Amino acid sequence: MKTFFILFYLIISFTSHISFAQNDWPSGPLMVNKNESNWKDYAKVGTIATAPEICKIFTHPFFRHKVKDYDELKSISSSFVWDGIEASSLWVYKKFNETGVITNRGSLFFDERTSYITDGNLTACLKFINEKNPNMYKVIKYKLLTYLKDECLEQKFRVKKSVDDSGNISEERIPLKKVSCIDFRYNSARFSNWNSTTFALMLVWKEAHPILNKIFDKGQSILNARLIERDKKNKNRELADAKIKAQREKAFKNRKKSWLDYSSREKKIMEEVYNFSSTGNPNGGEYNYWVEVKPCVLTNGKKTIDNRKINMTAFRIYSDTNVNYKPIMVSSDGNVYFATTAKIPSDRLRRAWKLAFEKCPGKTSKF
Repeated sequence: MKTFFILFYLIISFTSHISFAQNDWPSGPLMVNKNESNWKDYAKVGTIATAPEICKIFTHPFFRHKVKDYDELKSISSSFVWDGIEASSLWVYKKFNETGVITNRGSLFFDERTSYITDGNLTACLKFINEKNPNMYKVIKYKLLTYLKDECLEQKFRVKKSVDDSGNISEERIPLKKVSCIDFRYNSARFSNWNSTTFALMLVWKEAHPILNKIFDKGQSILNARLIERDKKNKNRELADAKIKAQREKAFKNRKKSWLDYSSREKKIMEEVYNFSSTGNPNGGEYNYWVEVKPCVLTNGKKTIDNRKINMTAFRIYSDTNVNYKPIMVSSDGNVYFATTAKIPSDRLRRAWKLAFEKCPGKTSKF
């Protein structure tokens, strides 16, 4: 096992062409249930992959991305979909047919020895990846073997205590049934498309590894293209955001300068009346002040009002409350509306509007 760890560390760090020492890892025939009507009938479809051989699959560049990067790939029910990925199920069907395994069924089982060895080899590989490269393990867990539970990486034991005739207590660790890192039941053992069952089967099937590498070659090509496209969009978005930010900063500086210029100059009577009606201050406020752009026509940047179009007959000044139930003082003819939360005397506001209408008379009506 030590030899495997050293070699695998080298392979994930530098290259994918280092050979493995496999003498200490079990292998043997990969035995699959041949016919669901006879649960004792198994057929050899290939060779069980050792732990180093399984781990070599994960040295493919496809597995070097961040977990979120794989969101750029299309998926159905959390399983990847791209052109050429169906080579997995096509190859499995081909090999099963060649060895007489009936494929028109919803079940897939290994014999007892195959189950034991394949789970042991896959567990050893996944455990090492989880310890040395947690990011890669997350990719496997959340994007490929979606049934995977961390409990499968550790063998659990129960402790049995006993005592001898001299009163000495001894403990015996008895292994519990291990949670398998292979769970064909998750996809009802169906391998008709790409899913965790198909991937797990091909991981522990030595002869399937060239097919897997070809599949991940295509996946890597597609993923790289999608990541380039994503990064380009993100870059364009960053540039757009930076442009908007610069425009806002420029607008802020311009507004600041405009306000300083406005607040320092003498106000016209119409400006003072409109400011007083809107803010309670004849000089207005930085975020709300009125400018007379031409005689009797004023704007605060959001709306423009011609005082000569205000209905003087219908014009009223009264107290009310706003949407936040705060008291406000309103000046309005029913169409043009001014309001301020500032506490101002109504008689002063009436005198202000009297001056405004003397300067710029509005419309009159019979009622």
